[in-house]
Amino acid sequence: MLQGIIDKLAAVKFRVLLVSVLLLAGPLCRAQFTDSASGLLQMPTAEMQESGTFMITNNYLNKHSLSPHGWGYDTFAYGFSITFWSRLELGYVCTIFDGKRKPNPTDRDLIMFNQDRHFYGRVQVLKEGEFGLEWMPAMVVGLSDPTTGSSSEGYVDMNVEGTGNGYFNRLYIALSRHLDTPWGEVGAHLAYQYNRRTDYPLNGPAGGIEWKPRWLCDRWLLDDVNFIAEYDSRTFNMGFIASIWDNRFEAMFELQNMRWINFGLRYKLRLK
Repeated sequence: MLQGIIDKLAAVKFRVLLVSVLLLAGPLCRAQFTDSASGLLQMPTAEMQESGTFMITNNYLNKHSLSPHGWGYDTFAYGFSITFWSRLELGYVCTIFDGKRKPNPTDRDLIMFNQDRHFYGRVQVLKEGEFGLEWMPAMVVGLSDPTTGSSSEGYVDMNVEGTGNGYFNRLYIALSRHLDTPWGEVGAHLAYQYNRRTDYPLNGPAGGIEWKPRWLCDRWLLDDVNFIAEYDSRTFNMGFIASIWDNRFEAMFELQNMRWINFGLRYKLRLK
């Protein structure tokens, strides 16, 4: 019982710390390609887009990337985001509901075709190598689906619990560091994600590594290609993100948990 109380206090302190940093960093409204945000495949990183980058992301998502309480079938999601001062990224994501595809649909499910909407925000607190410290990693804190509070225990703001409609609720902190090698650039990423959902829990550490082989980009006429392996605190995933046309278009392919497929396409516009 005592250990349970300690664990609850630690979780509360972690959430208070993240929210406090976000509020100090600036006003905000899942953080990765599958959630229309900057990051790896499923896990967040501390990488940011250039200032003024507007992104439109479209993803085909398998049912294992979503809350089984809300979906239970493969679906489609699209999102919009913009980056300010290379430090703040805000986004809005819509995920399609189709009640007819739900396992054992009710009468209400059969007439439901709608979409879940959520906001996300991420702030880069530290840039890589900032203050002349070459060893310093970048650090980002973020949150997702913060204002959706309906849950199995009633409406609780910033505290989405159980199996309510805060499907993408999470808080996280991420660190990133990049190294140049003779074989290309290597990025190492660590994160901690937290939510209180029982149907799609993301509570624990996450880690990932990406490899950008420059020689392969030249051979395939690509602007960039990232081969990624990650653990998102829930599943092990592998895939790649490839860029073309001065990094205006990005294509993503993922094997979630080494067997379930996600893929997406992103367009980037740099506003001046």
